[in-house]
Amino acid sequence: MRARRGGGRHTHVATPGPRADRDSDHSGSDEGRRGDVTGRDRARGRHRRVRVATVHRSVIAAVLAAVVMLVLMTTSSQAYFSDLVAGSSTASAGHPGLEIRDMTIGGQAAGSGSTLEHGRPYELAFTVANSGTAPWRGDLTLFDYIAAESGEDIGERGVVLVWPGGTPQTEIAEAVAAGEHSGASVITPETADTGDMPGADPPTTGQAVPLPTLTLGAGEQQAYSFQVVLLSNRISAGEDGTTQVVDGYEVVSMPVHFGASAQATGTAGDYRTGWTGSGRQAVEAIASVRVNTPPTLTDAGANTTPFLGQVGDDPTTDEYLRGLVTATDAEDDPDGDGSALKGSITWNSDFDPDTPGPWSATYAVKDSTGADADPISLAGETWTFGGIANGRRHTLALDSLGRVWVWGHGSSGRLGLGDSGEATDDARVPTMLPAFDGGSDATRVVDIAAGFSSSYAVTADGRVWAWGHNAYGLGNGSTQSDHPVAFDLPEPAAQISSSHDTTGVVTTAGNVYAWGQNGYGQVGDGTTATRSTPVRVDVSGVAQLSMGYYTGGAVTTGGDLHTWGWDAYGLLGDGSDTHGDVGNAPTRINADGTTYGMVSIGQLHALAVTTEGVVHGWGHDGQSRLGGHGAEDAPASMGLESYGPATHVATGYDQSWVALADGRLVTAGHNDHGELFSGNTTTRGFDLASDDNARDVVMAAGNHANAFFLRSDGHVYAIGWNDDHELGDGTTTTSTAKAVRWGFDPPSVP
Repeated sequence: MRARRGGGRHTHVATPGPRADRDSDHSGSDEGRRGDVTGRDRARGRHRRVRVATVHRSVIAAVLAAVVMLVLMTTSSQAYFSDLVAGSSTASAGHPGLEIRDMTIGGQAAGSGSTLEHGRPYELAFTVANSGTAPWRGDLTLFDYIAAESGEDIGERGVVLVWPGGTPQTEIAEAVAAGEHSGASVITPETADTGDMPGADPPTTGQAVPLPTLTLGAGEQQAYSFQVVLLSNRISAGEDGTTQVVDGYEVVSMPVHFGASAQATGTAGDYRTGWTGSGRQAVEAIASVRVNTPPTLTDAGANTTPFLGQVGDDPTTDEYLRGLVTATDAEDDPDGDGSALKGSITWNSDFDPDTPGPWSATYAVKDSTGADADPISLAGETWTFGGIANGRRHTLALDSLGRVWVWGHGSSGRLGLGDSGEATDDARVPTMLPAFDGGSDATRVVDIAAGFSSSYAVTADGRVWAWGHNAYGLGNGSTQSDHPVAFDLPEPAAQISSSHDTTGVVTTAGNVYAWGQNGYGQVGDGTTATRSTPVRVDVSGVAQLSMGYYTGGAVTTGGDLHTWGWDAYGLLGDGSDTHGDVGNAPTRINADGTTYGMVSIGQLHALAVTTEGVVHGWGHDGQSRLGGHGAEDAPASMGLESYGPATHVATGYDQSWVALADGRLVTAGHNDHGELFSGNTTTRGFDLASDDNARDVVMAAGNHANAFFLRSDGHVYAIGWNDDHELGDGTTTTSTAKAVRWGFDPPSVP
């Protein structure tokens, strides 16, 4: 029977009221009970108008209680009293001597508040005693019922499995785990019901299974033992919107009680002697228990690859790590959202929010009773940006996971996003190139470069990728591509550099291959013939390469500095100034024994950093490219030693940027668009960048009218011209002389 079922699937978890208020009149008159029932019925009517939310979650659990109750019924009527008395009861006044004694559930005495676990068998034991002077005979029935103490229409309930007391616990546990219940009596919403339980206070319904016939002589007693398993809180959503137990029974979440009833079947004795009122009396006893399901711990699907700096100090780190999992518990957190969990989530992790790289964590959770969830492990990788390459009107950035981000002007396919249109194809914010997701050596990029309207990448498998436009050749035999196209060199590539329309690659063996515009010999093969595909450059043991507008340069693993190409304005740095001298092959220029760590070749000037951190420069000093130092035809100190050692140099069209070991930025040169991060547009010699954000700088990059710097926290700041979204800030096309950070934090990953 599904008595008093509402039209929808609503549930209300009843909370028992104070026992003392009900216990005080437990043996009172039926008239008093009826009055109380009438009042409750009115309350129930009011409650029916307030429905509890429909059960719709995939896993809902219930707070369950177990009660053992013995009820004496006449052949003409039934009486069910749900007023609960803690502990074993004794006979009521005028009763023929029937009582319940020594009741335990799971070995716990009545009223002890013990906890039962879902799906685990427990012994339900009690003794029925006839302390009267007359014999008694009747049928026993074990049933479950629902105490609708609020008067709410509570609908259906769950499953109780009842085994004989002699069944081994291990066999029961194995049967439950296997979903095999044929050896048990099953109390479900489909089991034969016990009727509407007239006289119950508050009203109840229930289903029942028969127990052995009870015959007790005067002064005799009989012990009963059963093993029960509660499955009421293993529910899932059915296709029709109802809730179902895993084996198909419909249930909702609510308190459930066990009970036993007796029905007189013969004239074994004067069982009516001493009865009062309407001819029925009852004795009751309960053992209140709570059925406890272990909590569940699941991956919340949160971002396990946070951007460096997204997770900060320890409290923030804890909040981040906690948010990666969701823990729910049916009893502590009936809503299932984890907000009310009274237990604790713990984890062990090597997560370091300040260091990019892989991390892992193992999570565990306990509920308020100490029950454990199955632990889960998560792994992720913290990432940051590690490089910037600036073209004429577009920019690339490389992150620590080997992914490439592009932004700025989209014409000629230079962004590699699959189109080659004009302004409508601009990328307003850094956008990850789908071709490079970092998932394998073939898609994990190790270096990037940007030419005038072309772009390049080297993946971990040693392949070179090119896209965009270069009339002199992209290196793969074509001059145009709106998406990245891979090609191979004779040796695996490791590093790439591009400037204007000339590009070069350093292989894993330290050799150099170059292609593109070569009118001044900047390819480095000793000729001035255009090279649309890579040719070998006569320099070896190279550790770092820089391709300039008209000149190329390389630093070897031993610190030697080589240059080639055009020698106007002393660009070769070999100590001579032969205007118009072109096609020069690679020549070592550090005859004085100075060792270098890196070089950057611009349009008409060059900078290099010695292994001691001293900045050297040479070439043309117009627009204060060399900081107003004056022209040099051989590497000379730029006088920056007072700032401390430098770690990185970059040259643009006619600007210079120097990152110091302490994170400060020194700049010089042309400044029409604020490229020097000085807060103005005044051309000047070397000086510290005054922009408030120019701290903890790792590297800088720039070209004709834009500049960028990368900080150690992974954030990129941009300045200058913005007509085609070159700043990547995602807002307007307004140029600025104040550094702006990208308009998102962290970048969104497709």
